[in-house]
Amino acid sequence: MKVTIDLKFFIPGVIALVIAYMTVTSTIDNYIKFAGELNALGFFVMASMLGIGLMIGAFLPDSENGSNC
Repeated sequence: MKVTIDLKFFIPGVIALVIAYMTVTSTIDNYIKFAGELNALGFFVMASMLGIGLMIGAFLPDSENGSNC
């Protein structure tokens, strides 16, 4: 089984995780003004989920028989 990195999912995944990290460290507050702490928490959760989902998509192994299922 060969695992390849799909760059069209990997690069946006890294960017989304960097944005999530910037949200936790409050450095993104220099660029985005959140209305409250819950908005920042929601932004962090959504950026994290997007980053993790894209990373899973980037590292899925190629199938043996060529089907996409």
